[in-house]
Amino acid sequence: MFKHLYQNPPAAIAFAEGSKISDKDLKEYLINLEKFYEEMFIELSNYGELKELYIVDNLGDHLIGNVYARFNDEVSASKAFNALAGKYYHSNLVEEEYSPINSIRDARCKKFDEGVCQRGALCNFLHMKQINKALIQSLKDEMYEKHPEYKKIGLIIFIKTNKESMNIVQVNHLWKNMIIIRGKKLLEDGMKNTKWKKIGKKKIEKLHRKELILLYLKEN
Repeated sequence: MFKHLYQNPPAAIAFAEGSKISDKDLKEYLINLEKFYEEMFIELSNYGELKELYIVDNLGDHLIGNVYARFNDEVSASKAFNALAGKYYHSNLVEEEYSPINSIRDARCKKFDEGVCQRGALCNFLHMKQINKALIQSLKDEMYEKHPEYKKIGLIIFIKTNKESMNIVQVNHLWKNMIIIRGKKLLEDGMKNTKWKKIGKKKIEKLHRKELILLYLKEN
């Protein structure tokens, strides 16, 4: 979480309070907001796969201008945290801390998302600024193009043990964090619910005393 990093222009504050603003002021505010979002997304995605980025619309002293970022893993979050410590964004010191929020979804104001929150901008549940979905998608596409290693390509390997039971070994693109899902039923369920693309056979020495049957590719 980046505390009070987004500096709301007067139009943004008026908009959050539900006051009427001119079309010109609204347009300028949205340009300012999207520019900030784009800059933050591009910067943060340099440290790992960025899954979510939110800018808070609340005006309470403890929430105003807060920015929440969720990475794919803790290592990436730690890299970003360390890299940005003590840095400045447009003359504003970046104040960061690991958020105690386990799930952004649980912290969001459901009534605000439904357009019926009566507490307004001083609500203690998170009101998120609305970012153009096309912009978010284009930034994600750009991130994966610049960092193809972020796009999880799981190698799904069907193997047969000497006990003739079936396992699934799922490995990420760097062959780390090997996860073994045991049991024939899990294999059958996985085959029913997942689209697989056969890419051939391959011998992997690390699979000790196990015979490799088929290697498949799954894009997450």
